[in-house]
Amino acid sequence: MLAGTLVVLAGCQPKNRIVRGEYRTIVDMAGRTLEIPSEIDAIFSGRHPIHALYAFDTIITVNNVFRYTETEKKYLKRSFYEGKPYALEDASEEIIRLAPDIVLFSDFLTPDNIERADELQKKVQIPVVLMDNDILNYKQTLAFLGGLLHKEEKAAELINFVETYVDPIPEKARNIPDGKKKRIYYAEGMKGLNTDPSGSMHSLMIDLAGGVNVAQTDLLPGKGMTGVSLEQIYRWNPDLILVWSGNFDGMDSYREIRTSPPWRHLEAVKKNAVYQVPWRPFGWIDRPPGMNRLIGIVWLANLLYPDVFQNDMNVVTKEFFRKFYHYDMTDGEVQEILDTQPNI
Repeated sequence: MLAGTLVVLAGCQPKNRIVRGEYRTIVDMAGRTLEIPSEIDAIFSGRHPIHALYAFDTIITVNNVFRYTETEKKYLKRSFYEGKPYALEDASEEIIRLAPDIVLFSDFLTPDNIERADELQKKVQIPVVLMDNDILNYKQTLAFLGGLLHKEEKAAELINFVETYVDPIPEKARNIPDGKKKRIYYAEGMKGLNTDPSGSMHSLMIDLAGGVNVAQTDLLPGKGMTGVSLEQIYRWNPDLILVWSGNFDGMDSYREIRTSPPWRHLEAVKKNAVYQVPWRPFGWIDRPPGMNRLIGIVWLANLLYPDVFQNDMNVVTKEFFRKFYHYDMTDGEVQEILDTQPNI
């Protein structure tokens, strides 16, 4: 395993082609040649790469991309969010004002996204480094970022987590017989009446973990969340409901589905197969679609098919939080965060 990790690191870190004083020339993950400072001390981050950046360095970002609740802040270093303005990658004037060494932009490496990165770089006159946000390529992304920040050893540690717990999931999931695959409704919005069908990056973890997404509806771009009716959900008749409640402690969607009379005759509700997706400090299977999903896909696979995926989630959760969030969890915190059917 170690040899494979070293190959990934060598092949995917930024390529040092030319060194000019305190600058170096790299090739980002989209094949764009950029000249950046040799040592990077300040990064303006987009939403998607923020989790990977935090895993490597809790101070280096100059902006916030989320507004955190107190229960989310509990698991994050203050140096990560205090005294930093809320600003996203389209805020070119704010980028110029904050004057970072680079802007880090992460998405699927499509021509449109490459063009967006090029246009932003022209506006701000600061290197915009583009990384791949495809979860199937996260090992390469971690290796690239480790090389960018001169933290190859940390990259190897994070990649080892992916190889140990995440890599086996898609292959095992493909071998689950169709007749035994769980049919899932992914409930979003404050009333549970929004969803994302198969093929959406927001519901991708369901596909990768071997679930069958019952939603037969339009695939919306961007943030997704197609509106559906309760009558449609009854017709789909899912085996299980996964609930995203907006990363809020009130768990509005979960509460609505578990207690509202219109939902009570749905088979999944009657069978108590309704689960609140963990969200602290970031959503575990979505919202945002970043490296926070690495723990989420392990959790989801174990939830759906405990006979196939037999990871000890207490152990895996502690390891993930220690390596990616720099936080040593207590047993009580693990139990709380893994309580996906809380009393309401």
